[in-house]
Amino acid sequence: MMQATSPEYKYRFLIHAIIYILCFAAPWPDYSNGFHGVHPWSFMRNGSTWFRITDMLSRPLYQHFSQIWNGLLVLMVLFALAGAWFRVWGASYLGASTVHRSNMEGNRIVADGPFRYVRNPLYLGTILNTVALASLMRPDAAVLCIFLISLFQFRLIGREEPYLLSQLGEDYHAYISEVPRLLPSLHPRTTASAVRPNWKQGFLSEFFVVGSALSFAAVGWTNGYSWESSLLRVVQGILISLGLSIVLRAFLPKSAE
Repeated sequence: MMQATSPEYKYRFLIHAIIYILCFAAPWPDYSNGFHGVHPWSFMRNGSTWFRITDMLSRPLYQHFSQIWNGLLVLMVLFALAGAWFRVWGASYLGASTVHRSNMEGNRIVADGPFRYVRNPLYLGTILNTVALASLMRPDAAVLCIFLISLFQFRLIGREEPYLLSQLGEDYHAYISEVPRLLPSLHPRTTASAVRPNWKQGFLSEFFVVGSALSFAAVGWTNGYSWESSLLRVVQGILISLGLSIVLRAFLPKSAE
């Protein structure tokens, strides 16, 4: 499997941010919307995937615009909530200091909570959350964002798993032979141990994805006449969640690098 380099792993949160910013800005011509110039943040000009799919499905009479808009919103909320759940659940068992450390830690096998169903619940959560966020981008940027973020998760996994195998040996080999990498099992594949989750740490550590999901669920609805304001409120909620998540990092335990 392809492996991330050491700098990629160390600056993985920055790389995620760069990909999101690039795809939201989409600083390239928007041929799909009949506009050949470059308009940064064009998703706010009738350009979001969410709007375009709703527009396409509600033609020609636009009688069901709000129903389709809200129906797509339900789908996005499900993706966002699933992404937030996997990340909070995983961080609660793994520990915030481990999640945010800049180098890898290989002194134990965490096989409790979500790790009984899938080996990489946090990376799975990132992909699911990205699908929801991509609905706010232009279609071409949305596809690019999902592709780049997913590719990066596989690169990070490709660096972590060989390292853990070299550090933990046969015990980790047995674990990866039982538990799927990214597609969760419907049933636990390992025996639970005595490890207990720290939900406070998990929530604070993953406040951005939680806030993003709540932003979609709370303010994304429309009656058919205010879709622009609904879109704007969701984006504002996500930006507020990002700001608060940065502040909350100060209350998390620091890792010993």
